[in-house]
Parts: sequence; structure tokens; C-alpha cells
Amino acid sequence: MHILFISDADDQYGAPHSMYQTVSALLAVNSHLKISIVLTPGSSMERKYLDLGCPVYRIPYVPFYHAVPFQKWKLPIKYIVYGAQYYYRRLTTIHRLEREMDVSAVDIIHSNSSREDFGAMLAQKYEKPLCWHIREFGDLDYPCYSYRRDHIALMNQAATVFIAVSDAVKSHWVEKGLCGRKMVRIYNGVADDKKPKENYRIADGQPVRFVIAGSICDAKGQAQLVEAIGILPGEIQKLIQVDMFGSGNKEYCRKIEKRIKTLGLDSVIRMKGYQSDVTKRLTEYDCGLMCSRSEGFGRVTVEYMMAGLPVIASDSGANPELVKEQENGLLYHMKDVHDLARKMKMIVESPELRERMGRNAARYARANFTTEKNANQIYELYKSLLSTA
Repeated sequence: MHILFISDADDQYGAPHSMYQTVSALLAVNSHLKISIVLTPGSSMERKYLDLGCPVYRIPYVPFYHAVPFQKWKLPIKYIVYGAQYYYRRLTTIHRLEREMDVSAVDIIHSNSSREDFGAMLAQKYEKPLCWHIREFGDLDYPCYSYRRDHIALMNQAATVFIAVSDAVKSHWVEKGLCGRKMVRIYNGVADDKKPKENYRIADGQPVRFVIAGSICDAKGQAQLVEAIGILPGEIQKLIQVDMFGSGNKEYCRKIEKRIKTLGLDSVIRMKGYQSDVTKRLTEYDCGLMCSRSEGFGRVTVEYMMAGLPVIASDSGANPELVKEQENGLLYHMKDVHDLARKMKMIVESPELRERMGRNAARYARANFTTEKNANQIYELYKSLLSTA
């Protein structure tokens, strides 16, 4: 069985890393699988795939779906520049890949992003089964624009099956027009290769440490987190430390930094920037925060849980599928900063609840969201696709 994976262009955050872990776990399920990888030229993931023994092809395809820039005045420029690149690459990228590999020898094409149509064009040209991974809500995540008005029709026509990473994502895309009969839900897999937190005791005089990781943008909710901390009583603020990991638009990051200073929270909230090793340090924290307005799955949520952290999450997107109220975390009403502040206060004042939820979180994540479980489900799907082809 030969699978050709088409990666997403952005390799800092969830989707490309989920794909890498899926590929690695699939090879553990069946070492005789042949998996080839298409990356865009800017990706830094090539060495990881080569170490797995996967051939890598760098093909400069351009997504048809783009986020509106933070500075709206840039949109006309971006629209023209990326549009020219997109239409040119549509004409040239398949031929480039054909010069480098025998596409006809591939059994299944697996597209890892709902933003690109390169995999769809390949599948249609070679009449191959297309497994299209839907990892995000798309229009609910960020303001976006598309170079294809027919992208829903294209997806329905080209895909043999869609994998939705959560029930919430599945429902949203079916409402948008994707064929529900082609849609299956398979939760993302997260590596369970690190020991969860063991010591939940906080030494006298030490703060309760919260962590929030992800891209710094309006959709991820860092701004409402800052406001929630700002309305906490002063005696509670003195008992917490919040580390914010991630990068984003410089102007938006400066806006967050300015608000932190205005509220006098410099000693409470630290913006740590993007760091690739955050998951290795999660056990140093006491609670994970997920404040997104429409998280498609919440890979970082499961990473918190794997580390043994209780999670405070908004009650939107797929968060309620992962976080069970007062079992492995707490849910707050989306955009209700007072409710978020109450839940943070509860974590600070309830060490027994914090520990119980943290231990439950580690068990729940390992029972439901491992890379092994994810890969087995995808491998069985591949076999069913080939048996009915």
C-alpha cells in the first residue's frame, strides 16, 4: 500500500505536526506501508520524514483558501500576489511532481488540509481514492477568502472520504454542504511518550502556574484571558503565574502586551514567544488554558491532558468533546470573562479538585487520543477504501 500525503504549508502549529505523528504511527502499525510526502518549499519538516524513511517531494503549490491579514489594507495586495501565484502553480505543480515521482504507483492520496486543492487535482487526474482530512472549521477560525467559489463542489466531487477531527467539525462542514455520507470522525492522535505530572503539591509562596500555547490571534482568545485575569481579586492575582507561548502578527502581539501593561499584570502574565519544546515542559505547570472561539480539535488541549494538567476551556468548538466538567477540567461560557475568571479562581482555591481533574485528564487522554488509536482507525479506513475501489 502506497500513500501519498499532501501536507499543509504552515508547519509551526497543529495540522502538520498531527500529520507527522499520524505518519509515524501508521508505519508502526504496518512497517510495509510506503508513505511519500509532499511538502511546500518553506517547510522545516523534511528531515523528520526522511528519518522515518519517507521520500519527500518539495512542490510549491499554493492554497486556494487564505486568511485575511490583520492589517486590512494589505488585503488587495495579498489577494493579487497570492492569486497570481495560485493560478500559476495550478498549471505547473502537478507536472513538477510527475517529473520527480511515478504518481500512478500511488494507491491513496491523503490531503492534510482543507485549504489546498493540489491533492484533489492529483486524485482526479489519476483516478485515485482521495482521503481529505478536515482539521479546522475554516470560516469560523479566521476571516478568510477563497480563489475557488466552487470549493465545496470540488471537495465533494474529488474526495472518496472526509476525515473530520471532531464531531463539531463534522457537523459544521456538513452544514456547509459537504456530503455527510462521505464523512467519518476520527479524533487526532497525540503522542503519549512522556510521563504525566506526579507531584501536584505547590510549595508555600509559589504561584499556581497556568499555561496557554498557540498562535497569538483573536481566534485563540488571549485577549479575553488577559481581561479575565484583570478582574480577578488582587489577592488571587498574586497567587498565579500565566505563561503565554506562541507567535502571531506583531501588531496584534503589541496590542496584547499593551493591555497587560495597562492592567498592571506584567508580573502575572509573561509572553514567552514561540518555543518548539513547550510540550516537554508542561508538567511544570498546574493548569492548561484553551480560550479559542472555535477549536476544531484542540491538539494542545490533549497535550495538557497527557501531561496531567486539568484544562480550563471555552464551551465552543470541539472543546466540550474533550473537556468534561469537573472530571478532567472546567468549561466556561465563551466570551464571558467573568466566568473564565471564576474558573481560574476555582483552580487556585481548590488543590484537591485540581489534582483529581489532572490525574483524570491523563487517563482520559491516553484512553481516547493516542497516536496509536488514531493510526489504527486511519489504517482500517485505507483498507476499506482499497477493498471497494
